[in-house]
Amino acid sequence: MTAELRATRLVAQALDIQGSVMASDDMNSLAAWSSLGHARLVLELEAELGRQLSGEEVAGITSVAAVARLLA
Repeated sequence: MTAELRATRLVAQALDIQGSVMASDDMNSLAAWSSLGHARLVLELEAELGRQLSGEEVAGITSVAAVARLLA
């Protein structure tokens, strides 16, 4: 499974989005991407990676593409 596909699935799961999430989506295009949604996304991503993200990495998670880069 590609990092991009893993990222779209992870974002959809963390933000509880029933529809499709596109690789081009970001925090402005997804209404569910609130501060609480961001926190859930960070927790899901940390669990997936098996490590804690740095503050810089957390701040850089602004799009599905950014999630994919962390998963690559």
